[in-house]
Amino acid sequence: MDVFLVNLMLVFTAAVFLGIIFRYIGMPSIVGQVLAGIAFGVFGLVNNQSLESIKFLGSLGVTLLLFLVGLEMNLKELKNIGWTVVKIFLIQTIVLWTIFFGIANLFLRFSVISSLWLSMALTFSSTIVVVKILSEKKDLGSFAGKISLGILLLQDVTAIIVLVLMPSFGRGFEPSALLGLAIKIAILFLTINVLGHIVISKIEKYLIKSSEDLVLLSLIWFFLTVYFSTNVMGLTPEIGGILAGISLSTSWGHFQIVSKIKTLRDIFLTLFFVLLGLEIGVVKIDWLLVSGLVTLTLIIKFIASELSCFLSGLSGKVAFSVSTNMTQLSEFSLIVLSFGLISGFWKSDLVTAVTVAGLTSMVVSTIIINQSSHLYKFMSEQLPMIFKFGGVNSGVVTMKGHVVLLGGDRTGRSIMSSLKKNGEKVLVVDFNPDVISRLKNRGEEAIFADASDPDVLETANMVDAKMIISTVKDLDDSLALLTLLKQKRIKVPTIVDAETAAQAALLYEAGASYVIFPHFVSGLHLGLLVKKFGNDANTLLKYRSRQGEILKEIYEGEF
Repeated sequence: MDVFLVNLMLVFTAAVFLGIIFRYIGMPSIVGQVLAGIAFGVFGLVNNQSLESIKFLGSLGVTLLLFLVGLEMNLKELKNIGWTVVKIFLIQTIVLWTIFFGIANLFLRFSVISSLWLSMALTFSSTIVVVKILSEKKDLGSFAGKISLGILLLQDVTAIIVLVLMPSFGRGFEPSALLGLAIKIAILFLTINVLGHIVISKIEKYLIKSSEDLVLLSLIWFFLTVYFSTNVMGLTPEIGGILAGISLSTSWGHFQIVSKIKTLRDIFLTLFFVLLGLEIGVVKIDWLLVSGLVTLTLIIKFIASELSCFLSGLSGKVAFSVSTNMTQLSEFSLIVLSFGLISGFWKSDLVTAVTVAGLTSMVVSTIIINQSSHLYKFMSEQLPMIFKFGGVNSGVVTMKGHVVLLGGDRTGRSIMSSLKKNGEKVLVVDFNPDVISRLKNRGEEAIFADASDPDVLETANMVDAKMIISTVKDLDDSLALLTLLKQKRIKVPTIVDAETAAQAALLYEAGASYVIFPHFVSGLHLGLLVKKFGNDANTLLKYRSRQGEILKEIYEGEF
């Protein structure tokens, strides 16, 4: 058998198994894949000819990644990102760019252009790591989770722009060359977009009859676009890849294309990260530089994020959660470093150091994010002046006989609508400034506070409340609230939320008057609906019509 195929199978098998092991123990699979490459590089198990072939396959993986990013890029999501996220992103990015640029230019002695690209690369945080951990914690839907995902989305867009522009600056910065690049990209974008949306999309919709043919046609379009980008327009394959994806992002069946091609992308990306490991395994590692990069990544990113959240009016706990989510280097950082090496912006020793630092930061960050609630509790008690701030608050309310509703979005919206119809006085407590702003604009009583903060009892005047209803999903926050009420001897009926029966049992034991169990309530509702449907075939139509009226009322134009 060909030596290259043997090397490829050995490397890929080792990378997959190590990736599975690291994922099993709760760490990013990328770490295992790179470690597999390091092991093969240290023991010299891959010859130079095979290494060149793996480089080509890894490059194809990056181009496929950008193709899929383009396919999944929903411009509506960018429009829907709140001003709070944009503000945090801009402050955080400017602070980090400035610090990393100064370090690269003054201490590492890089040129202005090289320092600029390096500072951008070090600014990015890992979408893969954060989404994985928050999903496992069931924290993606929380306010801190949404803020983090919004920041990461904007970072990914910035990373794509960097990857597209970087190769063109390999020979230095020339305004005329930049203008020529912009014109070429514009021509390519218009050509690919028109053909993709009008021609390819119509073929997919009216001629393609199977998902296999749909995927094959999209891959042909991908290859043609990359060829046109490189051989006709003189641009990089990455530009062609991202534009090919964007041109099909609104096409019929683009979700099927993404689901089918993801596996192919993952195969080639695995080889890319193995390649990074192989290159580390054959060179000397500057451990002083690695330790410095890890320290900067963990501390500087945390401080910059904490500062940007504070200036954007978030509470201390949300700011802490968002900041811990940002404490790692991104997979895009490693890709940008690899591109910079090819373009001649820096040498392989920097790529090696950043890769090792990136892997280390991913491992450490995973532990930090998983323990963020406990860390915040400890840090806010030890350093309350730094970590315990209330954000945009309106002071203590004077309402009496009111219902305190903790959480004014999603479930809270429908609860508030029902309470208002029953003539109840409602005070909404939320730590999302956008929710507070929306409610106040409607003339509702709302304050910015955290359900687990001891001050919320006084701020919301819970001692004189008629009832307390919490839609907060975090079990620790609900338990903290119940504990605070018990410690202050506030005997107001308290309703809290639970995701599982085990959580409900804990909450009842902690003193909850009643526990909202969404899955239980949904089951009862659907059971009643099916029973009525047996007697009246128009039941679903009637319920749908009534639901539509309520949703239009509650969500004000969103539905």
